[in-house]
Amino acid sequence: MPAIELRGVHKAFRLPHEVHTTLTERILSGFRSTTYERFEALRGVDLAIEHGAFVGVIGGNGSGKSTMLKIMSGLLMPDAGEVHVDGSMSALLELGLGFSTELTVRENVELYAAVLGYPRKEAARRVEEAIQFAGIERFRDAKLKNLSTGMRARLGFATALQAESDILLLDEILAVGDADFQIKCLDVFEQFKRQQRTIILVTHDLGQVQNFCDRAVLLEHGQIAADGDPAAVIPRYLASVGQAQVAVGETPFSQRAEGAPIRCVRIWIEDEEGCPISRVRTGERIVVVALYAAVQDYEEPVVGFAVKTDDGSAVYSYNTHWQGSRTERVRAGQLIEMRAPLIAALRNGRFYLGFGVANTASTVMYDQIDRAANFVVHGSRVRHGIADLQGQVEFRIADDAAAQSAAVVNGRPGRGGRR
Repeated sequence: MPAIELRGVHKAFRLPHEVHTTLTERILSGFRSTTYERFEALRGVDLAIEHGAFVGVIGGNGSGKSTMLKIMSGLLMPDAGEVHVDGSMSALLELGLGFSTELTVRENVELYAAVLGYPRKEAARRVEEAIQFAGIERFRDAKLKNLSTGMRARLGFATALQAESDILLLDEILAVGDADFQIKCLDVFEQFKRQQRTIILVTHDLGQVQNFCDRAVLLEHGQIAADGDPAAVIPRYLASVGQAQVAVGETPFSQRAEGAPIRCVRIWIEDEEGCPISRVRTGERIVVVALYAAVQDYEEPVVGFAVKTDDGSAVYSYNTHWQGSRTERVRAGQLIEMRAPLIAALRNGRFYLGFGVANTASTVMYDQIDRAANFVVHGSRVRHGIADLQGQVEFRIADDAAAQSAAVVNGRPGRGGRR
């Protein structure tokens, strides 16, 4: 039996055309009728998810993604159809739902632990682990209302992750916290994959789907439009919304010249074995890859890329023109692949890639996509600056003669010398 199975599931909502929020509006509304519109959120969805699968659910706003997860979790009942679940389930649909702002951080986690079914013998340890994971140990005795919105979201995520269940439903919960917290979340995802837990992830971050999910489901207008390998489903989704096929989830900023003969159509990052990645240890080699489509015949285009920080500061940029290499003539309908190996000698954090294609003289930009892909660097000991040059500091006590000799060699008089 599958972990989750939907058979012919339908769900519709009545949307009022007029909403009354004040007493005056309610009184006046007695003299006129309120009309409603029927919105079909799900239309006969058939879906079976096997045990141990990691499934990403993608689609535009209003396509039915969150509704489907709420029906799987039991928060909503379908109007028609059947839902079967085999195993215990935890749903991370709204972070911090059920928290009380008048209780302390620790009290909220303890209360939430009981709701989520933390193992009774381990409850105290799990509560402490959740607070540490959220990185708010200093605030464990502070009332929740005194925490920032981001801290509350991190606490909700960290608390829910501590629950032991066979199936996890995750709805747009990976965008919380700073880069360090997101690195922790990625570690947890890798752990879940090793444990072969069944996970259904609803997200707009296509990079997470490509890097973690074994299967992707595309919803369009409440129906399954595509189901299968993420490498095939993601391009289908992006083609339907008319975007470049960005492999790592960040809304890109595109500048495309009218009548551009060459356009960027897909972007991603690989490790040395050719596997798509979104996370790399500092000092490791990665390969940035972009596919360009030739709309017209063109002689020797220039292609290149740039690396930037989260605030837009430039880190590195390079292209075929600066490299001194000449590209080939391309013909209409051809695909051009750009591969650029580089070493991620960077500090911890998230970095963004931009890609572009220009004319032969590199004076006219035909297509430029900023923040087209992103990757997280971890494992660096650098605290200031952008680069991690892998430097080492040596310390030793030098004898007086050696110190004077070194000073003279460096062009300075030794101790007692004259200037």
